[in-house]
Amino acid sequence: MYISTLKPRKMKHYLLIVLVFIISSVSLQAQTLEQFIQDKNNKMQYDESRLVSVSGTNVKMIPPEYFKVDNDIKGFVHPGSACTIQVVEVPGIDFHTIENGMTTDHIQKQGYTFKEKTYFTTATGKDAVCFLVGFQSQGTEYERLMFFTGTENTIWVNINYPLELKKLLFPALIASLLSVQ
Repeated sequence: MYISTLKPRKMKHYLLIVLVFIISSVSLQAQTLEQFIQDKNNKMQYDESRLVSVSGTNVKMIPPEYFKVDNDIKGFVHPGSACTIQVVEVPGIDFHTIENGMTTDHIQKQGYTFKEKTYFTTATGKDAVCFLVGFQSQGTEYERLMFFTGTENTIWVNINYPLELKKLLFPALIASLLSVQ
């Protein structure tokens, strides 16, 4: 039976069924995406056996799922998302010294927009601070997490990710930062 041969009343009924089917499909896909994200986040629990040494440093951390070691940046990359994790060690400096220098004015002079400052405790009980800043590169909005921890030597982790992927990546990135040691 072709749509054009349906009577108006049957046509309305047919269109209603199609509309309900489309709405149900969209709702099911959205729910499936939310479940997928939650399942991935649940897998990002601290487990010492999953720590990975960051090349060229004395730092270990658990990278998020699907991130690959990148020796060139001393960290990890996610090939499909343009997300990078870079680790730097600052010997002989307490992270609070760096934190005190990270004023909004200093951040703006570096070409970033200050968004937020958050204090954390790592999985091993160390104090840490994380600055969230925004920037643009080649017309794309990005955010950067600048994470600092360590009293005798500062561990500085920079994570860059496209803003449009924040909802998908952010929880796993924070869990990864909290594994740093």
